[in-house]
Amino acid sequence: MTQKSAQERLSRLGMIGAVILILLFVGIVLHLWRTSAPPPPKVELPQEPPDLVLLITANRQGKLEVCGCPGKRAEDLAKVATLIQDLTNEMQRKGATVGIVEGGDFTGGPDVVPYILKAYKVVGYQCIVLSPRDEKRLSVIRNNVDGMRLLTPANPENLQTFQVSGKTFSITLVNLGQPPLKDEGYWQRLLPRLQALKQPNNLLAAVAFVDRNSAMELAPRLRGTVNILLIDDTLPLTTGEFSPGTTKASKEVSGVNLVALPQSRSTVLSLMVWSNSQNRDSYRIEGQWVYSTGRNDNPQVKKIVDEYYEKRQKELEREMKELMKIASQRAYLPPEFCGKCHQAQYEQWLSTGHAHAIETLVNQKRMDKSCLTCHSLEFRMRGVVTEVKKRGVECVDCHAELQDPTTAKMHGQRPGERPTTRIVNDTLCVRCHDKQNSPNFNLQTYLPKVTH
Repeated sequence: MTQKSAQERLSRLGMIGAVILILLFVGIVLHLWRTSAPPPPKVELPQEPPDLVLLITANRQGKLEVCGCPGKRAEDLAKVATLIQDLTNEMQRKGATVGIVEGGDFTGGPDVVPYILKAYKVVGYQCIVLSPRDEKRLSVIRNNVDGMRLLTPANPENLQTFQVSGKTFSITLVNLGQPPLKDEGYWQRLLPRLQALKQPNNLLAAVAFVDRNSAMELAPRLRGTVNILLIDDTLPLTTGEFSPGTTKASKEVSGVNLVALPQSRSTVLSLMVWSNSQNRDSYRIEGQWVYSTGRNDNPQVKKIVDEYYEKRQKELEREMKELMKIASQRAYLPPEFCGKCHQAQYEQWLSTGHAHAIETLVNQKRMDKSCLTCHSLEFRMRGVVTEVKKRGVECVDCHAELQDPTTAKMHGQRPGERPTTRIVNDTLCVRCHDKQNSPNFNLQTYLPKVTH
């Protein structure tokens, strides 16, 4: 070996060593950053302990994890479970009676439902309220509810209840589903049944999957019968209604206490009730959103979550080879192909305008090339339209990264192992929602209409 080649070899070894040291340093820094997260914010509970508390979650939509980015880890089911148990222990230590309730829209695909319900049982949930969307999974829910009380959306002939009893009073919970606001016949049949539930020392709480504007219409109708109306929307807040770790989530309207169900997976609603020792028919009701930021994983729930993802990964590995073959052909795939695995997302997509984009053109007699280019993925890829219904703006239109088959290598990665979530930005949307065709387009208002 010549002196020159020896020097080159030493130089290469030195460079390799430097790269290894840099990678090692980066790894140590990342580890320290992840493990040095600040402690969870101290939740400021009312100084006077409530007599009875309902801890309520909602809107999990089948997601046990979202992604590995720090801002999203608080949404992990295992971290929310820790928050619920911390709140339960604190409230019970102060003498309160505590009930734990799922407030609805918790399901995703049918395969995840047994794992969510198993985790709920471990945490101590006593009641599961079903949203209209959850009803699609009613069969698998019934098979796995394991003694927890199930409240399906009400009809006047079948009004199911769940009751939590404190030392001096109780709360009875009913599920109104999506009540028809203008159907007088419906209310003439339902209201007497609700009124029959009014008993001394008992508060009546109703869950309704309506927005706050509909709730404002609903409250006067329920005045004198329902004490608490839980709605699937936020409430407008004013300055001073925030405190460390919590947000106020209740407001009195027309003699009814409106309370907002959690709109985030990282949030638990603490619905607190105080009795009046001077007047047994008088109660103070307050709702707070409490956040799971900074919580550790509940080990039992984490084990259940891991079991689900291990099972799911094995299934994905079996399907991956076939998926790669299909992706490499760069052929048009109808949305129901993706829906075979992503069933919950497919069903949600069917309820959006994107799934009816071609029907819109048919109804407007505008089935021409210039419109179909945006309204039909199949037309853009194949130059033809073979189906009108359940077709239009489809999976690859918005999940643009899947246009490249090589990205399929990342497909199916466990959510908690992803460094971040993919966020749709308006650069993608304005290819079709341009000033000429969508002059009022705004990502903040349009995106929620198609989110799944």
